[in-house]
Amino acid sequence: MTETAAMEGSGNPNNAKWQPKQGGEIEGLLKYKGFADNEGKIDSTGQRVIEETFKILGMCGDPNEEQNVETGLVIGYVQSGKTLSFTSVAALANDNQYQIVIIIAGTSVPLSEQSYERMKKDLRIDTRFDRKWTIIKNVGTQEDRNTIEMKLEQWADHTYPKENCSTLLITVMKNGSRLRNLTDQLRDLNLDSVPTLIIDDESDQASLNTRARVNANTGEEVNEGEASTIYRRINELRAVFPHHTFLQYTATPQANLFINILDRLSPNFIKLLTPGSGYTGGNVFFVQNPNLIRRIPDVEIPSNHNPVHEPPESLLFALKIFFLGVVTGEIKRDQRNRSMMVHPSRLTNSQNIYYTWIRNICESWKTLLQSSSRADEDEKKELLKEFRVAYDDLKQTVDNLPTFEELTNTRLLHCIKNTRIMEINASRGKTPEIRWSDFYSHILIGGQAMDRGFTVEGLTISYMPRPLATGQVDTTLQRARFFGYKGSYLGFCRVWLDNPNIEAFRAIIEHEEDVRQRLEEFDVNNKHLNEWERETVLDQMLRLTRPNILYNDIDRDYFGQEWFTVGAPHDTENLILYNKNVVSEFTSKYIDSFVTNDGHVERTDLQRHLEAELPLEESLQLLLNRLKFTRETDSQTYSSLRGLLSSYLQENKDETCMLYVISSRIENDTIIQATRQRRLNQNDNIQQLFQGEQPTSNGRLRKGEVYIGDRNIRSHDKVTIQIHRLKLLDRNGNEILNEDGNEVYNDLISLAIWIPERIGRDIIRQPDNI
Repeated sequence: MTETAAMEGSGNPNNAKWQPKQGGEIEGLLKYKGFADNEGKIDSTGQRVIEETFKILGMCGDPNEEQNVETGLVIGYVQSGKTLSFTSVAALANDNQYQIVIIIAGTSVPLSEQSYERMKKDLRIDTRFDRKWTIIKNVGTQEDRNTIEMKLEQWADHTYPKENCSTLLITVMKNGSRLRNLTDQLRDLNLDSVPTLIIDDESDQASLNTRARVNANTGEEVNEGEASTIYRRINELRAVFPHHTFLQYTATPQANLFINILDRLSPNFIKLLTPGSGYTGGNVFFVQNPNLIRRIPDVEIPSNHNPVHEPPESLLFALKIFFLGVVTGEIKRDQRNRSMMVHPSRLTNSQNIYYTWIRNICESWKTLLQSSSRADEDEKKELLKEFRVAYDDLKQTVDNLPTFEELTNTRLLHCIKNTRIMEINASRGKTPEIRWSDFYSHILIGGQAMDRGFTVEGLTISYMPRPLATGQVDTTLQRARFFGYKGSYLGFCRVWLDNPNIEAFRAIIEHEEDVRQRLEEFDVNNKHLNEWERETVLDQMLRLTRPNILYNDIDRDYFGQEWFTVGAPHDTENLILYNKNVVSEFTSKYIDSFVTNDGHVERTDLQRHLEAELPLEESLQLLLNRLKFTRETDSQTYSSLRGLLSSYLQENKDETCMLYVISSRIENDTIIQATRQRRLNQNDNIQQLFQGEQPTSNGRLRKGEVYIGDRNIRSHDKVTIQIHRLKLLDRNGNEILNEDGNEVYNDLISLAIWIPERIGRDIIRQPDNI
C-alpha cells in the first residue's frame, strides 16, 4: 500500500478537516515533472510532494460542504520549488472536484505571464485531449464571463458527467485594476456551493494592508475604505465566494505571521514545505560551506561617501572564477546554462556603471588573450597568472577540475566572447526577456528587477555590492537568488557580499530555522495559528518586516551576559503557595546533589547558599516551566526566556546548569531556606533583589572579599538559576497587611536567571497580538 493510499484510509489524522482522494491529475503532473521511474511509478521525491499536498488540501475547505471560509499559510524556502507545490495543490483540487482555482501571481507583467505559462505547461493544458481544465488569464471581458458561467452550469447540471466537467483555472496579476475586473465579472454569478481555491503567490508582497499602522496609531479599527488598494481588492474577491480557501504561499512569512490576528488575511493554519534533495539554501552556504561566501571590502562598496571610480578587485576576481567555471561546464556539458548575477543598488545609474565596467573588462581580456603581439606578451602572462590564482581557489571546492592549461587555451577566449552580458531593469519600459537557450553563459546586471520571483538559470556567481540598509528580514532574504537546487554544482558557486550583509544573512538563517521550529507543532497537529505565541529569535541588527503592515508593536528582549529577575512574584496571591511547592518538590528530588557554597569565614548565614550542577533540560521541565509569574512585565519575558532555553536544548540535550538555593542549608535531609526582606517600589515591583558586596569599600578587607554579592554568584559559561525566598515590605519598609490585618507577602519564592553569552539571543515578541 502506498503512503498516500494509507492516508486516504486513515480517518482524520492530526485534526485535518477532510481527506482528499488521489486522482490522475496530481499523478500526471508529477510524472510530467520527472518524478517517476522508468516504469511510471512515482519516486520518493514525488511521494513527498503528494504527502505534503494532501496535508495542505486537507486543511482547505471540504468541496462536499456548502460553505467554507479558510485562510492558510504555506511556507517554503527561497528558490525551493513553491510553484510546484501550489501547482500540485491545484491538481489535487481538480481530482477532488474543486470548480475554481484562482492564482494571484506577479506584481509585474513578466512575472504574471511567467506564472500563467508555467501553469499551462505543467498541467499540459494545450497538449491533452480532455478538458479537465479551462484556463483564463486576467479575466475582464464578456467572453471570459460567458466561459466561466457555462463551465459552472456544467457542474450544476446533475445529469452532466462530473468527469467531463472542467475546473476553471484563472490566473490574475497582483494589481488593483486586474483584481477588480475579475471580481466584477464574478460578482453576479451564482457561486453558492462552488468550492474555490484562491492561491496568493508571494503573499507577503503587496497583498497585506500597508495602512495597518495608520489605524494602529489612531487607535481605530481598520476601515476597509482606508485600507491599501490590493489588500482591499483581495478581500472584495474573497467576499464573492461563499465556499473558498485563501492559500498564501511565501518563503518570507514574517509579515503574514505578525499582522493582527483579527485581520482578514491572518492565517488560520500553517504548512511547512520540505525542499527536495539537492537544495542549497542559507544553511548550506552560510553554515556548512562558509568558504563559498566572500567578503567585498568596504572600500569597494560604492556610496555617497565612498565613490568607486574603477572596477573593484573583488569584481575582477569574481569574473575570473565565473569564466573558469563556464569553460569547465562547456567541457563537461553537465549544465544547460551557467550564469553570473551582479546585484548593485536599485539605482539605475549604479547598474549601468557595473554593466559598463564588465563589458569593458571582457573586451580588454578578449583583446589581450587573442593578441599575438610581443608588446602584449607580459600583460597577457600577468592576466593568466591572475586566472591561475582564481583556478587554485576553484580547485579547493571542485573535484576533478580540468587542468589549468585545458581551461585557458582557446576555450577561455571563446567563452568570454560568447557570454551574453545584459542589464536587467525596467528603465526603458518593459523588463527585458532572457532567452536562456540562445547562449550557454550569461552575466546579468540589475537591481530590484532581480529580487523576488526572478530565477537565474544555472547561477554560480553572485556579486552583490549593496549595503544592508534597514536590514529587513524578508527583503534581504528575497535577494538570495543564489539559493536553489545547486547540489550538483555547488563547488562552482561563490557569493560576494559586504560584511554587514554576511552577518545579516547568518542571523536571518538562525531566525528562519527558529520560526520553522516554533511552527512545527502547528503544522503537524493542524493547530489554529491564533494559539501561536508571536515570538522568535531575531538579531538586533535586523528588522522583522516593514512596519506599516504591523498593527501591533514588536518588543525585544536580549538574553546574554545579564540577569533576568522576577519583579512581582506576589502578583497573584493564590500562586504563592503553588510556586513554593514546585520549588520544594524540585529541590527535594535533587537534594543529594547540593553542596554548601560557604565562602569567607565572616559570611553571614544569609550569604551562604546551596549549589548544585543539574541537567538543564530537567531544570527547565520540572522547575522553570512549572513556576508561574503573572505580572505582564514578568510573564512575557519569562516565557521568552524559557522558549530560548527550549530551543537551545534541541541540539544540546546534555547541557547542565548551576542552581543556587539562596540563604539555605541542609538539616536532617531537608533544605532549610532563610527568608530575606525586600521592599517594593512605587510600581509594586521588588526594588532590589540582589544583596550587594561586603565590605562595600576598602578597609581591613578588600571590597567584596567577605561576600562577592548575589550578582556574582553564578557560572560564567552555564545557565545559572537562583531561588530566593522573600518577605516583601512596602516602599516605606512596613509589613503589607490584608483587610483582616494579616501579613500577605511574608513567605514567597522569586527567581533570578543568568544566561551566558554563548547561549544568549535576541528575542522579539508581539505580546498584544492575542
